[in-house]
Amino acid sequence: MSKCYNKILISNFRGFDHLFINDFANVNVFVGANNVGKTSILEALFMLSGMSNPLMPTKVNYWRTLTTATVDSARYLFHNLDFTQKPVLEAGMKEGIRKLTFVPVMANDVADITSSGMSSRTTIKQLDLDFDVVEGEGYTYHTRLYTDAVGNMQQMVASGYQEDMNCLFISADKNDNNATSNFALLVKRNRKQEVVDALRNFDPEIEAIEALPDGLFLKMEKVQELLPIGMAGDGVRRMINILSTIANEDYHTVLIDEIDNGLHYSAHKCMWKTILSFVKQRNMQIFVTTHNLDCIQGLKNAIQENETFQELVHVYNIAKTKNKGHQAYKYTYEELKEAIDNEIEIRR
Repeated sequence: MSKCYNKILISNFRGFDHLFINDFANVNVFVGANNVGKTSILEALFMLSGMSNPLMPTKVNYWRTLTTATVDSARYLFHNLDFTQKPVLEAGMKEGIRKLTFVPVMANDVADITSSGMSSRTTIKQLDLDFDVVEGEGYTYHTRLYTDAVGNMQQMVASGYQEDMNCLFISADKNDNNATSNFALLVKRNRKQEVVDALRNFDPEIEAIEALPDGLFLKMEKVQELLPIGMAGDGVRRMINILSTIANEDYHTVLIDEIDNGLHYSAHKCMWKTILSFVKQRNMQIFVTTHNLDCIQGLKNAIQENETFQELVHVYNIAKTKNKGHQAYKYTYEELKEAIDNEIEIRR
């Protein structure tokens, strides 16, 4: 796992003024109450995975807001909208590090003038991004995202840097487009049956999955024609997306937001057993978020049935404390089991 993360430091990013998380495993689960920043951790990891791409800041905001991406949308990446404090993302790898920071160039928003003649809001017209893979002060590589004279978004990429990480972010919605493209790759590699067999654990009536030019279709028992994936339940669509991704072996890191979204509580243990088996076979790394205690219970039960899964998983409770700010409390399997068995709140 030379292309995988072992720690991350987040400063002045989203809701975090400071957060440090250490000792990542193959499977890393972030739990906690709503609005403590679980998704923001995934976004930080994703930006570091493609830090040479100037469009990364607009991508992570687009997933959240579902609005047209603009340079100015990068304002929401700054902690407390304070543009004087540079966000800094730094991650340790098995081999080397990754670090990224960015600063805005502001412009008056002439469309928003108050009665006093002063602008009540300034927009970001340019975002300068600096990144490196070498420890120490300073940054070797520089990219830029900016708005040109006619209002179009443009980018300037860094010369001399070649990205060697491949990461996919699976958002909280069903995202059928990603599922279609990833499953189509499995078809070409004659490996689609792995996903079909795993999916039958969730719904035994699924006989096959077909990737056609207009999307994915399911062959269901006793149904004469193929059904488009959109006709399937949310849980099946979610699992097709996740399994098609982690079965591909094209990704060093997979980030899954709200992994339990659309799944019935009775399917959680089966989901985890399937995912852990895939991860163990491929020695890959995934990061997921959940605030569903049934999902965590399902994880505990899956590990309890197969002790070889224990060393694969770390659970981190993300909490905002009164005296120390944001903290990440790590649970090994034994600590997680003790907390659940004794009904200790792990989302404190």
